[in-house]
Amino acid sequence: MSSVSSRQDEIQKLLRSQGTVHIHDLAALFHASLDTIRRDLRQMEEEGYLRRIHGGAVLPNSAQESYAERAQELQPERTAIAQKAARELIPDDCVAFFDSGTTVCEVARNLKPSFRGTVITVNPMIAVELASHPNAEVIMLGGTLRKTDMVVCGPTTLDQLRNFNADIALLGTCALHPEAGLSTSSTEERATKAAMIAQSAEVIAITTADKLETSLPYRVCDIDAISHLVTGRKLSNGYLANYTRRGLNVIQA
Repeated sequence: MSSVSSRQDEIQKLLRSQGTVHIHDLAALFHASLDTIRRDLRQMEEEGYLRRIHGGAVLPNSAQESYAERAQELQPERTAIAQKAARELIPDDCVAFFDSGTTVCEVARNLKPSFRGTVITVNPMIAVELASHPNAEVIMLGGTLRKTDMVVCGPTTLDQLRNFNADIALLGTCALHPEAGLSTSSTEERATKAAMIAQSAEVIAITTADKLETSLPYRVCDIDAISHLVTGRKLSNGYLANYTRRGLNVIQA
């Protein structure tokens, strides 16, 4: 039998390495009842160590961190998501909006050398990343730079964005909920994402598991506006059914 403190320490280690944990896995690992694990997670949430979701828990939101700090979190999961999206969902000859976000930047880093399409982005880090790509055409939109998020936004960005018709909008995800849809914490970011969706034939949302089952104040779109959702590992079919039954093609990295 594990003591409460040592068991909760191990749960924290698993969360830091995996980003998400599930109660059935934890019960089997610690030879504990589901009720015991639920009590652990409830206590740890009250103490700020995690955020409970249906069937498990994820790391708490960390909106105060810098872009560079966020880029280091859940790096294995981000890389797996990016590789899956880049290899399976980004055609070599497409025109694609690349939104802000650290996971979207990982997709740019993992674009196939054979990609010869056009990337239109609001994230200067993506433009820099693709400067060394052998074939990609890169269009960096103008606007006001939000340094904490490494993204341009505002009226200039929206005006320029509306000059393009894209095959794909690759969206970073702040919060995604089956009922509340895609949402964000900024009115400017909401406007940029909504404009990308309006100018694109297909929408791909990519996210680590900690952003699922969450919502923020500014709604971008309903869930059915998204064509594909690419997310990380160890999410049960029952959990993902909240999204698949609303028409999303859910792809796990």
